[in-house]
Amino acid sequence: MPTAFVTGATGFLGRHLIDVLTEEGWDIHILVRDRKAAETLFGNRVSYVEGRLSQPTGYASKVPNKIEAIFHLAANTSTWKAESAKQRIVNVDGTAALLQMATDKDVGRFIHCSSTSVYGIHQEPVKEDTEKLGASSWVSYVHTKTFAERKVKEATWRGMDAVIVNPTHIVGKYDSHNWARLIIRHAKGDLPGTPPGAGNFANARAVAEGIVAAYHKGRTGENYILGGPYATMYEFLALASEKLGLPEPKNPTPAFLLKLAAEFFSLKASFSGKRPTVTREEAYFACETVDALSDRAVDELGYRIVPLEESVAECVDYLKAENLV
Repeated sequence: MPTAFVTGATGFLGRHLIDVLTEEGWDIHILVRDRKAAETLFGNRVSYVEGRLSQPTGYASKVPNKIEAIFHLAANTSTWKAESAKQRIVNVDGTAALLQMATDKDVGRFIHCSSTSVYGIHQEPVKEDTEKLGASSWVSYVHTKTFAERKVKEATWRGMDAVIVNPTHIVGKYDSHNWARLIIRHAKGDLPGTPPGAGNFANARAVAEGIVAAYHKGRTGENYILGGPYATMYEFLALASEKLGLPEPKNPTPAFLLKLAAEFFSLKASFSGKRPTVTREEAYFACETVDALSDRAVDELGYRIVPLEESVAECVDYLKAENLV
């Protein structure tokens, strides 16, 4: 029975990863800050290691010495500049500390979950060898995820067996805080406008399967984009509306208006100290239009491209089950 250590297990994608690893018969150990909350999700399916990613001295001794794989999914996904210092501690310093622990314990393979956001905005479809522009991004999440990925790349140059996966937007079961927020607000009738952006929407279960496939089949030091069908935010919400029996979403808000609103709210927040209603970073992601190709993952990992209708249906069914819509 192979042993895995997982960070970010209680998150949306992490829950799918635990499902896949459980089905494969792994002995799973997860890093948690709130054990009781994690136990409500997983019960006795996993072993719990309490600690914080950025403080390895508090958890490293509790991690088994013989580990076939570390699956590193944890990240601070804040979209507000005021939290950028904390974000760097988790995303960059936390990743560096985890890599050091992997070296110390001679872990078999390190699977790092990055993001396609590290590539930045390109006019042509993004592939794994596309230039990564994230290091110069003003968006803290993009910047820190880029430098975290660099830490992993540098570790492979020193001999570590590591593989990097770059998911696009992720949709599916267990989501109530990511793209599902658009569906929830639309269902409640308080979504002021439809974001004007577009991108690839990956199925959450398929991404988790791709992450495990990266352990089994991925090439050391390589990136694998895990994406899905390309669609506008309007098309995404229209599918959710159809599934929920709601009117079609509002027409997309012009990008310049959304960015202008974000500037206004951010200026207001600079006096109040409270989080803006819409941050500059949120406006950036809402207006982002990037197409990313998953050909390498399909060819080498057997990655599944799932129709967007199926992923949205899984998300809506989960939201209904949780009485969120």
